[in-house]
Amino acid sequence: MEFIQYVRLFRKWLWLIILAAFLAGGVSFIVRTGQPSTYNAETMLAIGRYIEAPNPNSADIRTGIDLAQTYAELVKTYDVLQGTIDNLDLPLTPERLRNNIDVRIRSNTSLLVISVTWTDPVLAADIANGLAEQLIARSPTNLTEDQQRQLALANAQIESLNEQLAEQREQLAAINRQLENATEADEITRLTAQRNVILDQINTATATIADFSATIATLQQRTNALDIVERARIPTTPSGSSVLSATVLGALVGATLAGGLALFIEYIDDRVRSSEQVAELLNLPVLGSIARFGKRRASYPERLITHPTVPATIAESYRAIRTNLLFLAGEDNRKIYVFTSPGPVEGKSTTVANIAVSLAQAGMRVLVIDADLRRPVQHQIFSLENRVGLTTLLLADPTRSRVAAGSGGAHDTAADNPDLKQCIQETTIPNLKVITSGFIPANPTEILGSALMVRWLEAFNQSPNIDIVLIDTPPALVVADSVVLAGTVKAEVILILDAAKTRRVGALRAKEQFEQIGIEPKGAILNRVNPRDEDYGYGYGYG
Repeated sequence: MEFIQYVRLFRKWLWLIILAAFLAGGVSFIVRTGQPSTYNAETMLAIGRYIEAPNPNSADIRTGIDLAQTYAELVKTYDVLQGTIDNLDLPLTPERLRNNIDVRIRSNTSLLVISVTWTDPVLAADIANGLAEQLIARSPTNLTEDQQRQLALANAQIESLNEQLAEQREQLAAINRQLENATEADEITRLTAQRNVILDQINTATATIADFSATIATLQQRTNALDIVERARIPTTPSGSSVLSATVLGALVGATLAGGLALFIEYIDDRVRSSEQVAELLNLPVLGSIARFGKRRASYPERLITHPTVPATIAESYRAIRTNLLFLAGEDNRKIYVFTSPGPVEGKSTTVANIAVSLAQAGMRVLVIDADLRRPVQHQIFSLENRVGLTTLLLADPTRSRVAAGSGGAHDTAADNPDLKQCIQETTIPNLKVITSGFIPANPTEILGSALMVRWLEAFNQSPNIDIVLIDTPPALVVADSVVLAGTVKAEVILILDAAKTRRVGALRAKEQFEQIGIEPKGAILNRVNPRDEDYGYGYGYG
């Protein structure tokens, strides 16, 4: 699809996109305003205490990161949830609480974030902190009772030893002062012995403190340890989307879905909707396109461009077709044209009549022949009698007509042929005459392909009183009449397609019908076009 086609598609379905956006936005607004505001509170926990270590072990760091996923799952276990509910005395079930909890791990860290969404901001923070506390209490990260006693004893011993060290250092300082002042050998020997004893005691106490410190460090630096890094605070602003953002988002989603639906409809729609599609599909020049106009059930005379209810823009479209048709006629020096359509009720007969009117308004002498001997309507369009017509000419007594007898042609006109004189009818449009179908025969195809039909058309083609002949024939895919007639008289074929009805495969098959007998249609006319599917130089304000 080219850019201009997307623009047309957008213009065509703009009403649906706007409607979907309005409805979806309205629903989002109603739903969002009917919901209570929610608040989000988060508690952060750290797994392992390697951050406190001066030289953290990479294996401990990796283990902490791996353990984070396990703890994330433990947060939503029944025991942790029920313990939190019991501690906070919440009127909830674990299942309902689980639906309001989100647990995530900070990327490439062992930091665990417990997020709680609740309508009460205070309760949201309490639940987040309560879950963290329950996780710590119920996880294997706590020290055992023996380990806790061991840790307390080590701390107490270190405190006691530090007090002893302080006293011993004071004693050592006093002995050192005495040694400085001692002069007798016995006194120096005694003080030296005391100093050595105290030094031994200090060294022993220092070594013991080091042992206890190592024990404490071992207990405190466990990899599988949980600590609350940041407790949840009471949120002050609601979380989630605001009413405005929810409404806008809903409208955007609605518009997007409508756009997707429009694309899907266009994708599965195999009708020929625009002149560009016709030209690309059939490789034929498009003589013009006619927009939808008039009432669906309008009478045939009301469909003529001479009727006051028909917009002037429609007449302008037919004038454009007239110009293109005359260009073709000038190129090939032909003046007989067979008009057909792939299927029935595609606006073929009305289009032929209006082209004839437009040609007559340009001063050309036009003859319309209704060769649809199965469902003729040209007499209804021009409000004419249909007692006699084409079948009268084709089934006439050969002795009454030089054309029928094959002895005349070019000058066998209304002036000297009684059959033609009664069959060709004047219309209210100057320069426009019509030969209606006449009575319905039993063998239309054979009659249209007869030699007499050929001779009559040769007579019309050579007549100085006729500038152009337009033949209305049955649909090409319904009966073979149009194909037989075109093949017999070697007339130019114009395909009339209905943008609201003609399928691509039908248009192709209709063209192939003529190609099989060696006739290439000269062009196509697209009827009942939706203005949104086609670019016009002026607007169409009718249905």
